[in-house]
Amino acid sequence: MRQLHLVFIWALGIWPAMWAQQLDTFRLAPQSGADVQQLKLWLTISARKRFLEVSWKHAPARDGDHVLLTVQDPHSFELRSVPTGTPLAGFERSRDSDSESEESSGSGADQVAFVPFHGYTSTPETVAKAAASPETQHWVSNGGNNEIVAAIKPSHSSQWFTTGVPFDYALSRNVTTHSDCYGYWASYIDDHGRILAKTCVRAYPRWMTNLHSGLGDLRLRDLFIPGTHDSGSYRPNFDPLLRESLVTKYALTQDDDIRGQLLHGARYLDIRVGYYRPTEEKFFIYHGITKQRPLKEVIQQVKDFVLETNEIVIFGLKEFPVGFGKNLGVHHLLVAYLREQFGDLIVHPSLTWHATLRDIWKRQQNVILAYDKSEIVQQYPELLFGGVDQRWGNVQSWTRLERHLRYVNDFDVSRFSSRPVVDMAELTPETWDVILDKHGGLRKMADNVNWRISQLYRDELGDHANIVAADFIRGTTLVDTAIEQNRKKMGH
Repeated sequence: MRQLHLVFIWALGIWPAMWAQQLDTFRLAPQSGADVQQLKLWLTISARKRFLEVSWKHAPARDGDHVLLTVQDPHSFELRSVPTGTPLAGFERSRDSDSESEESSGSGADQVAFVPFHGYTSTPETVAKAAASPETQHWVSNGGNNEIVAAIKPSHSSQWFTTGVPFDYALSRNVTTHSDCYGYWASYIDDHGRILAKTCVRAYPRWMTNLHSGLGDLRLRDLFIPGTHDSGSYRPNFDPLLRESLVTKYALTQDDDIRGQLLHGARYLDIRVGYYRPTEEKFFIYHGITKQRPLKEVIQQVKDFVLETNEIVIFGLKEFPVGFGKNLGVHHLLVAYLREQFGDLIVHPSLTWHATLRDIWKRQQNVILAYDKSEIVQQYPELLFGGVDQRWGNVQSWTRLERHLRYVNDFDVSRFSSRPVVDMAELTPETWDVILDKHGGLRKMADNVNWRISQLYRDELGDHANIVAADFIRGTTLVDTAIEQNRKKMGH
């Protein structure tokens, strides 16, 4: 059994009753001798309910320490007294660490139910205590001008905490190629209000070009590259809390469109193209047999992004699940379409996978068409690279996924090759699992493993990882880990 100590504070009047929600926290692998100099924070977004998640590592977790979530960049924190109320409530509960689905999904009968009380958030058993307290203190930021939407009392040096604060994806739609932090900030403070570490919801539109001088002599195979699984399986302005169905539960794998995925750091796109003859627009993205976005829309977003940023993107075409048949006729149509749409942005395959990033940038080309059909690649040596190697676990539980990811990294003979490899870091439901809705959907499955994937690559597998692709990548810290690992490789 795992003891979990949750403490949640809400400042006066900041949280309407309709959003009083459940919380969950996970204690990660124990850390010894937490060093404040090594303290790190991350902000992620859960897939099912789109709640902000705060995680940290190497925290001192002392009495008086707090992690505070604000809507602007915090420069200072101070304690102020307010009349009556109980903004601070602590809870002790235990949970079987082997119960994967409950632990990661934020559901379950033993969840703490939070209800608003005089503008604060507290549990029913704290209400009586509140009446006896003449005043209490709570934190304010930037002199009271920066709204604090949540506060957490760290109880362990390394934790992952789902806050119950909803993230509005309209914020992400306003992100540009010049964006950095936006929307929310998380700060780790001591009992005097000193900021020991902070982070934010962040875009990474130019992480490759920003590290140009150090990464230039490395190959794509040498880098840690964040990627998305079934990248084109998204729906614009889709809200799973309002519009989820059995189809969308198992068809959608990302919350951002292609541009949003790229703006937030992904540089490998997993593209599954199908051919749909009855419509004027013939090529679409498919997830299995489910038609998603027009291929033209996806291509346009990639083009716009690389033209603005000069980043390099691997456009991985794979499976061709619908409409291609056994002959190669439709493949030839697709290649012609890719040539027409991408034009001079296509990286010339004569560079081969041995090319460094500097070699690619010198040619002013940005999009690598990695085509997983060798017969076609051989016929278009001026356009197509061979497909990247997707290392697919095809498993339905974290235990088996972890075993697979460790195995392919521990016994990775491909690291002696220049061809990139992709760790497919997601769960895969079987056909009857989908029909019976056994797992509750891909969002729930992603929430089950994304925090574990984040920890695994951050703490153990990151040194040798190449491309790592995930469902609902905004629920992981893969981009932050990739950039940190790449800095190490360039000697930063």
